[in-house]
Amino acid sequence: MERDSSETTTQVDLSQCVNVITWNRQIFNIIGLWPTNIDNRLFFFFFADAIVHCCLEYAELLEDRHFTEYLIPKLAEKVTLTMIIVKLGMYRLNIKRLCQVINDIEGDYEIDKYKTLDERLEFLKYNKMAKRFIKFAVPSIFTTVLIFYLRPLLDQIISITETANSSMEYVLPYKTRYFFEITELHTYVLTYVLQVLTIPLVICGYTGTDCFLVTLVFHACGQFSVLALQVKNVTMDPVGRHHGIEQVIVNHLRIMRMTKKLNKAFAGLLLPQILSAPIIICLVGYSALNMSWSPRQRAEFFTFVLFSLNMLFILFAYCFIGECLIMESTGFCDALYNSNWYDLPPEHARLLIICMCQAQRPLELTAGQFYVFSLEQYMYVVKTSLAYLSMMRTIL
Repeated sequence: MERDSSETTTQVDLSQCVNVITWNRQIFNIIGLWPTNIDNRLFFFFFADAIVHCCLEYAELLEDRHFTEYLIPKLAEKVTLTMIIVKLGMYRLNIKRLCQVINDIEGDYEIDKYKTLDERLEFLKYNKMAKRFIKFAVPSIFTTVLIFYLRPLLDQIISITETANSSMEYVLPYKTRYFFEITELHTYVLTYVLQVLTIPLVICGYTGTDCFLVTLVFHACGQFSVLALQVKNVTMDPVGRHHGIEQVIVNHLRIMRMTKKLNKAFAGLLLPQILSAPIIICLVGYSALNMSWSPRQRAEFFTFVLFSLNMLFILFAYCFIGECLIMESTGFCDALYNSNWYDLPPEHARLLIICMCQAQRPLELTAGQFYVFSLEQYMYVVKTSLAYLSMMRTIL
C-alpha cells in the first residue's frame, strides 16, 4: 500500500517534469530564439543592438584619455558583451541541430515510458537538478545585471547625500562612445533607458544558453541512468527479453546521437567561453581587489563579487554536467558488463555485446571537440585564474 502511494506521488511529480523545457522556452522567446519557434525579426533586433552596443563600447575604450587607469574594469565589461554576441551567433547557426534534439526528447516526458518506480526516480533526480540550476542561475544573473545597470543612479544619490551637491554627472551604466554629447537631462534619461536592452541580452544570451545546455545534458544523464536499470530488468525477464533488449539498444543509439548533436552544437560556443572565463574572472577579481573603499565604490565592489561568483558557478555547472555525463555513460556500460549476458541465448547475447562495444568509450561534453569538461578541469581553470590574478597584481 505504501509503495502504491509513493508511486502515485512520483507520477504526479513526473507530470511537472516538462516544466523545465517550458522555462527554457520562455527565456528564449524573449529574444525570439527558441529552436522550434524562431522569430527572426526579434532575434536580429536584439543581435544588431548587441553588435552596435559592443562596437560603441570598444570605440569608447580606444578614445578614452584615461585608458590605462580604467582599462581592466572596462575590458571585463567588453569581453563579457563580446561573449554574448559569440554565444548568440553560434546558437543561431546550430538552431537546426537543437531543434532535432528537442524533437528527440519529447517522448521522454511521457510517464508510460518508465515501467518501474526506480526508473522514474532516476529520471526525476536529474530533472530536479536542471530545475534547481535555472532557479538559481537566472535570478542571480538578473540581480547582478540590475545592480550594474542601476549603479550610476545609486552613485548619484550617494554623491548628493554626502556632498549636498545637486548637480548631476551624466554617467551611463555601460561606457559607450555615442555620436553626440550628453549635456542635457532628457538626453541622458533617454540614453539611459535605451541601455536597458542589455539586460535581456545578458539573461537570455549569456545565461539562457547555459540553462538550455544544462537541461539537455542532465536529460541525457537521466536517460543513461534509466537505461542502466532497464538492462538489469530485461535480462531477467524471459518473456519480453528480446523486445526489451531491442528497446535498450534503440534508446542507447538515440541518446548517443542526441549527445553528439549537443556536442556539435555547443562545442564552438563553449570554446570561447572556456578560453575567456579565466581572463574575465582575473580582470574582475583584480578590479575588485584594487578599488578604494569609498561609499560610491561599495556598490561597484558588490557587483564585481556577484559577477565573479556567477562566472565560477557557470563554469562549475559546465564541469559538473560533463562529469555526470561521463559517469552515467560509463555506468550504463558497467551495467551491460554486470548483467548475465553470458547466460542468455546467443541471439540476445550478441545484441548486448554489440551494445557493449558502442558503450566502451564514455560520452563527454567538450569545448571545440578537444577540451573535456570535468570536475578536474574545473580546478585547473580556477587555479589558472588565480595564477593570472597573482601575476597581474605583481606586475601592475
